[in-house]
Amino acid sequence: MSSNELAATIAEAVAAAGADTVFGMPGGGNNLDFIGAAEAIGLRFVLAHAETPAAMMASVYGDLTDSPGVCVVTRGPGAASAVNGVANAMLDRQPLVLVTDTVSAADAERIAHQRLDQRALYAPVTKCSATAGSGGDAGATVRHAVGAAMSLPRGPVHLDFDPSATSSATPSEIAAEPSPDTVDDALRLVSQAKRPLVLLGVGARGLAEPVRTLLAESAAPTLMTYRAKGLVPDSWSNSAGLVTGATTEAPLLHAADLIVMIGVDTVEFIPNAWPYQAPVVSFSSWAETSPYLRPDVEVVGNLEKLVTELSQIWPATTWPPGAGNRHRDDELARLCAATPGIPEGVTPQEVVLRTRAAVPTATIATVDAGAHMLPATSLWTTEDVDEMIISSGLATMGFAVPAAVAAALARPSRRIVCFTGDGGLGMCLGELETISRLGLNVTIVVFNDSRLSLIAIKAKPDGNGGENAIGYGETDFAQIGRGYGLAGFSADSADELDTALARALGQHGPSIVDVRVDSRAYGEVLAAIRGKR
Repeated sequence: MSSNELAATIAEAVAAAGADTVFGMPGGGNNLDFIGAAEAIGLRFVLAHAETPAAMMASVYGDLTDSPGVCVVTRGPGAASAVNGVANAMLDRQPLVLVTDTVSAADAERIAHQRLDQRALYAPVTKCSATAGSGGDAGATVRHAVGAAMSLPRGPVHLDFDPSATSSATPSEIAAEPSPDTVDDALRLVSQAKRPLVLLGVGARGLAEPVRTLLAESAAPTLMTYRAKGLVPDSWSNSAGLVTGATTEAPLLHAADLIVMIGVDTVEFIPNAWPYQAPVVSFSSWAETSPYLRPDVEVVGNLEKLVTELSQIWPATTWPPGAGNRHRDDELARLCAATPGIPEGVTPQEVVLRTRAAVPTATIATVDAGAHMLPATSLWTTEDVDEMIISSGLATMGFAVPAAVAAALARPSRRIVCFTGDGGLGMCLGELETISRLGLNVTIVVFNDSRLSLIAIKAKPDGNGGENAIGYGETDFAQIGRGYGLAGFSADSADELDTALARALGQHGPSIVDVRVDSRAYGEVLAAIRGKR
């Protein structure tokens, strides 16, 4: 089998699983054969500026389209550079197929240049790492790898593309079936609860309809992780906001007599101790392996079926109507009040609230890691599950811009807002050109304070590098955006922000709004949400 024939085999296998787009940053060699084979059967290729953003684009796109995201990179430096994007897919449970060129098995003894054991490199951050070669059944290898990416929990797989090698075997996924006794125990506990509290997590993302059927008429407060935000609309009276493992949600959790987890994966929680006394019942498609929390009863199986069974026995509760909304409103009011006395620039809360007010209800927000994510995730209202996209499990910086590219391609009729700090944007500036080249309907809102604000809060009063460890020079991101072809605007006050947003959103196509924010507010914001500075 030639390189072109092997490339066609891989392309046909990912297309058969539903993929319609390949993202990547190619080098010379076989990866170009794969791109050509993909385009020959109608798959779109999106060229990125770096491998990590390309992998993030692919995994978010796969997540949004319920298909395997596909990314191709070259061997050696390309494979090494993509690791952070692949690790993000692993911990955020997103489907990704990474195809890498490699030093061929036939040449490995004589070539040291760019030669890495790429399968060993990817073993810790993928569900499987295999070789697709001309020997053996390459089609079966790719199909099994794609199946692993799409099986629950979803995640990344890696394929070394080597026409001189023999295809390696990949493990088959076996679906878990819960024991009837465990299901009965869990349902009995739920049916007897008077004040059940619901936690929704990443594993429930694809189950909006049965989850909403379960909770539509219930007064039980419902908290959602970042990746589950929007499963219960914020407009519902039982929507209680976010659960992160912090202190914001503590009053509700302490008041519950049973905590019902649906699709919760503790990879999303910050590493605080679990302080709640109420028993925990967990329903999930995969087992919880972290020692962070051990449910009293854990049911692992077909989650859609389990949620349907819950609907049949869900109890009337003694929660007062609207308890969830009142809790959320109280916490948001406290968050909005957490500001410095005389703001210098715009408070981060104002940036989110004024952006939210300026865009349609169904606008999708992508959110980067950093101090700005605290107000952004809490204050951005959602009515559906994909209206806020964030790196939750890995919580990596440099995510929001690639995620915005993926969201704009997956949801071309929707407005996309990208919330990023100056530090995170600096990690992926080249992708502004990608947004411009593709003409995407994306508005980037930069929280510009010339520093790593969250790290500054965590630094101790003395030592730890001081300002050199957290401070950047001033950067004009509006001007940089214009250099890449985006419409660029700046704002130093709340009024200027309103004007800049109106101008940016009043056009079709990409834009960037560079907002000077007052980083002093972040300490108060952190205290309001997590109970500490």
